[in-house]
Amino acid sequence: MSTEETITSWSEKVAGLGVDMLVDHGLIEKAELERATSIVAEEIRVRLAIGDYPPPEKRE
Repeated sequence: MSTEETITSWSEKVAGLGVDMLVDHGLIEKAELERATSIVAEEIRVRLAIGDYPPPEKRE
């Protein structure tokens, strides 16, 4: 799997988890799940494309 494919797959998985939680809490209608997941996944991919990664974990 290429780096781009890995990023896309991970973005879609994380977006799906987040949006599903919003549906569970009644903040998004279930009918909007697929559309919302696509929008969130795209935003995650964009953030990663511009190098917006979390800082490395500091270990003591």
